[in-house]
Amino acid sequence: MWWSNTALKGQAINEVSIRFIITIILFCLSLICIWVAVNCVRHAFIILTPLGIELFPFWLPSKNLQVIYWTEIDNAIVTEDMKTLEIQCQGGGKVFVALAPITVDRLPYLKRAIEGRMDQAKEPKDKKEESEDPQQ
Repeated sequence: MWWSNTALKGQAINEVSIRFIITIILFCLSLICIWVAVNCVRHAFIILTPLGIELFPFWLPSKNLQVIYWTEIDNAIVTEDMKTLEIQCQGGGKVFVALAPITVDRLPYLKRAIEGRMDQAKEPKDKKEESEDPQQ
């Protein structure tokens, strides 16, 4: 009987160590998943598409996804400190977007892309105004 008592203790120690190892492995996997989610959000927070600007929220993206079409945007400005994006919509509405989730090295690219798109949007208006002046 003395060997059965030690065998039970040894089996109990093995079960506890196996459970502990599995718990640590699953915890590490969950940390990796959280890290991947945060990085995905940083890269997909603002998406510039041919239709407009898509604002991708972290919480409940299927309900809170917002698309602002280029035709609705009068002007879009990235502030000098690169902390906010100000979108001026038709009808006087404004949308302020915090750029904190975006990495610092990506902010100049975002600013250049938005400024380039705003320049493209202003060109047809300038050409229309020039073509209307000689007719008057």
